[in-house]
Amino acid sequence: MAKTTKKVIFFIAEGESDKDALYPILKKIFQTEEVHFHVVGGDITSEWLTNSKNAIKTIHEQIKHEMGLYKYRLTDIIKVIHLTDTDGAFIPDENVVAGDVKERVYEENQIIAKNFPEMIERNHRKSQVLQKLFLCKEINSLPYTVYYFSRNREHVLHNINAELSPDEKMDYADQFAETYKDHAEEFIHFLSNSDFTVRGDYKETWDFIFIGTNSLHRHCNLHLLFPEAHKK
Repeated sequence: MAKTTKKVIFFIAEGESDKDALYPILKKIFQTEEVHFHVVGGDITSEWLTNSKNAIKTIHEQIKHEMGLYKYRLTDIIKVIHLTDTDGAFIPDENVVAGDVKERVYEENQIIAKNFPEMIERNHRKSQVLQKLFLCKEINSLPYTVYYFSRNREHVLHNINAELSPDEKMDYADQFAETYKDHAEEFIHFLSNSDFTVRGDYKETWDFIFIGTNSLHRHCNLHLLFPEAHKK
């Protein structure tokens, strides 16, 4: 008997709190598919070993490893959705300033960093990686799309500027999931009709976030995913 082909929407997320916040809602939206979250445990787009030359290969290795763990075949996965924070990484170099801070502080129009040359280098690397990834349409024949939260998920979903502890992130994630897990349409409306919603098509939303200090401000383009959900 032939093995049944699954219909998996494969999400890549940075942390467990991303999964906690979004998985319960997304599995209600995509009821006819299997929603799978692969949690990287960090920001793969800004790791020192990731650059514009190996970015696609790096994502491919993440997908391949997870497929092995869960015994997925290529034919099981219908698309890959990558969720990333911008972390203010696309701002001009002059908007990164040195300061007596623990590591870094994100403000509305600048990043204060203890080691600002290192921060500028991180910004350049992450920017180049995401310039490469957002133009990528598929990875190993799998349809691929990357969406952003700016400056991060808590900034977008809760309008919180402060740095949060892992426990605080989980608390906010659980509250968000509880609010929307049985109200998927309200969730889509929230993402699609808020002050942070970036208007335009996929490329236009990415062009926008690369401009000036936009990647420090509260913006998101995840709403673009959901018209696809209603076409099924």
